[in-house]
Amino acid sequence: MTASTKPSKTNRIRAKQKIVERKFPGRKFIEFPGVKGRTVEKIEMFTAAEHHSITVAFQDKTVLVLALEPGFTLQVRLESLKSGNAKVIRRWRRIRSAGEGE
Repeated sequence: MTASTKPSKTNRIRAKQKIVERKFPGRKFIEFPGVKGRTVEKIEMFTAAEHHSITVAFQDKTVLVLALEPGFTLQVRLESLKSGNAKVIRRWRRIRSAGEGE
């Protein structure tokens, strides 16, 4: 492949980072394939009146940042899928965005 026909590094990165959407009636699943196989170091949620985000930090010093629009309630649970059905292992309290009835 010649240098003129080889995709640029930016185009190769964009191709890897495309999201995968699976749509069903009344719902949608979105997958971020660029993070598959990375080991999670920690997950943090940030909420302030002007900005809300969830950051997934990986051991390789990369992060996935999910920026959220204002006015949300986040319900968090850890589930096991080992049996083929979701089994709740742990639930956390509901998290409301800053300014939403704190």
